[in-house]
Amino acid sequence: MSFPITLAFVPQGHFTQPYLALPCLKAWLQEAGFEDVEQRDLSIEAYDHFLSPDYLRRAQEKVRERLPLSAFEGRESLPLGELRAFRSAAESEVSANAVIADVESAKAVLRSEDFYDVGRYVPAVRTLYHGLRLVSAAHYPSELTPHNFTMGYANDRSDEVLAATLDEDQNPFIEFFREKVLPGLIARKPRLFGLSVVYGSQLIPALTLGRMVKAALPDCHVTAGGGFLAYIGEKLMGAAGVEECLDSMIFHEGEAPMAELAGALRAWDGAGQADLSAIGSLTWFKHTDTDCETVANAPAHPVALSEAPPPDFDGLPFDLYLAPEVVLPYDINRGCYYGECSFCTLPTVIGPGYRTRAAETIAGHLTDLRDRHGVGNFSFITDCMPPGMIRDLPEALIEAQPGIPAEERMKWWCDARIEPRAYTKEGAKRLHESGCRKLLFGFESATPRLLKLMRKAQSPRTVSEIAHNCSEAGISVTLYAMVGFPSETVEEARATLNFIREHKDVVREVSLQTFHIDEVALTYRDPEQFNIKILDGAGTDLQLYHDYLSEQGMTQQEAAEMFDEMMNALRADLPIFSGDNIYYFMQKSHYFLHLARGTTPDEFVEQCKQRTEAQNAREAGGPLRANAARASVTLPFSHVAAANTLAHPLARAARPDFLTGRFVADAQAVAEEQLEPLSPQDCVLVYDEAGHEFVELSRDGLKVLEAIERAGNVDDLLQSLKSTTPGAHERLTDYIAQLHSKGLITSFQPAPAPPSPSTEPHELTPL
Repeated sequence: MSFPITLAFVPQGHFTQPYLALPCLKAWLQEAGFEDVEQRDLSIEAYDHFLSPDYLRRAQEKVRERLPLSAFEGRESLPLGELRAFRSAAESEVSANAVIADVESAKAVLRSEDFYDVGRYVPAVRTLYHGLRLVSAAHYPSELTPHNFTMGYANDRSDEVLAATLDEDQNPFIEFFREKVLPGLIARKPRLFGLSVVYGSQLIPALTLGRMVKAALPDCHVTAGGGFLAYIGEKLMGAAGVEECLDSMIFHEGEAPMAELAGALRAWDGAGQADLSAIGSLTWFKHTDTDCETVANAPAHPVALSEAPPPDFDGLPFDLYLAPEVVLPYDINRGCYYGECSFCTLPTVIGPGYRTRAAETIAGHLTDLRDRHGVGNFSFITDCMPPGMIRDLPEALIEAQPGIPAEERMKWWCDARIEPRAYTKEGAKRLHESGCRKLLFGFESATPRLLKLMRKAQSPRTVSEIAHNCSEAGISVTLYAMVGFPSETVEEARATLNFIREHKDVVREVSLQTFHIDEVALTYRDPEQFNIKILDGAGTDLQLYHDYLSEQGMTQQEAAEMFDEMMNALRADLPIFSGDNIYYFMQKSHYFLHLARGTTPDEFVEQCKQRTEAQNAREAGGPLRANAARASVTLPFSHVAAANTLAHPLARAARPDFLTGRFVADAQAVAEEQLEPLSPQDCVLVYDEAGHEFVELSRDGLKVLEAIERAGNVDDLLQSLKSTTPGAHERLTDYIAQLHSKGLITSFQPAPAPPSPSTEPHELTPL
């Protein structure tokens, strides 16, 4: 009997590569005898839909209706609460036409060999970012980025989450699901529909789609699972109204429970409601004529990973991911062999126990995936590789590729733990020979006192040794670091920063986070041990993350300010973080693809240095002319001042948290009290349509740009300029250099031309 199953990875996840959950589920279900299994990455489908000329034109019109720029004219001031709306309106007005014109070519750049040309890569990435800003402005105050999705609804309040699933003004996915997803599902008529919710940013889109599927296909059982739901799922299933969006939820690993659920539904005769009480790790809604009861089944046994099939990626749209080569995820183990860090909760997401695949099995699966899909790059999904695997896996990978030169072998990257006995000079060299090109280590802090509180069982000295060993072997080193761990002082945070700066010759990237307390970590369960007091949020029935008060060290506000200080220093000192080189760090796998292609970490860093130096060295000399590919709009307030105020830690705290999607209590009131409203300031926002950058000028600055355009080039303008104001020529030259550094003036090769009649000099308002 046919039993169609559809699995969906819902928005929002990063747009550079597939996610692992659905391929693992599909492989398991098919091995269990369910042949008709469809998997859809609706996240990448949504990005491709939103980042299209047709959708962006509709978004442009919607912004003009909902956020007209004229609404900000004639105002005596602009308070914090309106800055995001003003910025969205201004940026949309000046950039929309260029973004609409270039969005398809930008996607094509990232999907082709042009990706490796930095001169094409950076403007393409900016185009896509600005396209998503336009989408966000159309659904203001929602924000959709490559890294997150938030709305004007709190993610930790079930009534607001459910209300968000019905708000078409703020929720762009309602229209997307209705137009692009539901028709296919209605035609297919799946009996079981599974939603993968790995991140908090997926919660509202998942429940939105679940509600729509249940309404359109009443005979389809809608279930959900994934990492984020392992944290808040029990609370969510107890919230009123969720039964309109879901029929059940699977906790922790989904393979075995999903197969059992499919089996129970397939065997069900259609009378009454199927009995799902025997399915492990399932929580489900049991309906009666008068009531809806939430039933939580006993936990299932963990999957024996050594017996699990390799993930099945068939059916995923490889051509849609925004990278020239697909990097496939693969789970070499589950759980954490160490499992002691006081802040970590990842074992909760996976489920109980640590399990691994044999090195020979991993190597065999990877070669099969390589041959099946024509890919040679992998990201290993692991909390950390145990020392034994660090020793055994390289040998197995090399043996599985006999006769293949090292530079042509499969390449991979993963997270790692500081293990000095494993990452020796020889061990790191062997890892590189096996294809390892990037390792991300849990460094966290350079302060031994804090490392002891964190239960890291490591020292700054061993971090330094491992970083040097890996770097010398040609493996790029990234350090995970945090600021604001309970009791951390400003001086200790700066010690972490100084350690990184002292190792900038071997540390290429830093993933810096402010510390958060969630309900699973030891820091929450035993706050006295860390001298903190947990603050509970009133009415937050889905709360996972908590604010806290610390008896010593930095406050959370001071930690946010220290985060800015550290990031500014890192952007100054680490070449991959400098200027717009940081796009390589921000796009998952993009830097890795350069390493996999053969560029060494040192070579890539040197390229970043040279690019930054070339940008900083731009001067007004030589043949220069105005960049004609630009658009401009006059503003009543400063776009730069608005952006700077919104970047302030107090203003950031007033928006939905990046990691959690929640609103911090009273943060808006505190920010409005301490941050001054903007005063009127006539200025011009210019959009460089070639480099896809925003530049703010004064009205006189725009006149200079227009004068250069009329003159034909900078030299002709300077030669023809007549001014009696002392120093005006020098000030103008300096200002032209600034315009050049911002891309509004570009170099060119003048063509030989016959002498032309003299022209009258240009009159300019002195700067």
